[in-house]
Amino acid sequence: MPIRLDERLTAIAEQAAGVRTVCDVGSDHGKLACWLVQTGRAERAVATDISAPSLKKAERLAEELGLADLVETRTGDGLDPVADREADAVVIAGMGGDLVAGILERAHAQGKRFARFVLSPNTHPERVRGVVADVGHRIVRDFSAECAGKKYTVIVTEEGEGEPLSAAELRFGRFFRTDKDFVLSAEKELDALAAELARNPAALKLAERAAALREALEECER
Repeated sequence: MPIRLDERLTAIAEQAAGVRTVCDVGSDHGKLACWLVQTGRAERAVATDISAPSLKKAERLAEELGLADLVETRTGDGLDPVADREADAVVIAGMGGDLVAGILERAHAQGKRFARFVLSPNTHPERVRGVVADVGHRIVRDFSAECAGKKYTVIVTEEGEGEPLSAAELRFGRFFRTDKDFVLSAEKELDALAAELARNPAALKLAERAAALREALEECER
């Protein structure tokens, strides 16, 4: 039975492909880990989740697909159940940015190193981008994946020293200046914000967001 991933998970999985061992943190149903092994994108996978009942779904799926020997499940918080260099690529997706950043920082403090991170925070991607350099990585891809009418941030990092990010890069992505999708989405959002501000001129957060978008668009034109 072939696994089907939605557009978001497909984009994330493609960035984690081509490795011997992948670790999916917060795996839940285990589809991503099993897909990577089933399609030959990874030789084996470690699926972790803080919830043992949730992880049972991943165990059942691996067994149903005949992948129980290649997809290992471990209960634990973040990367706590994973050893240093045990995985070549680590996926952390479907969590808030503060939680993702905390997992990276804690693993680094524990002396754990991994060659690649594929990170897709649901909120506060700037928080995630802000800790990448602190854990000895640099951002090599930073884009949005659209799924069911929503856009999801995907940040791919590799070991190595990177340049410090500007405030705009932290907020909108490492490569926003050359991202045509960013320009289109920013212009669309500015139109929506203008309509909202016309109804509520005192909405300071909306005004600040609009100002940041205008400044970023100006940088794109330079």
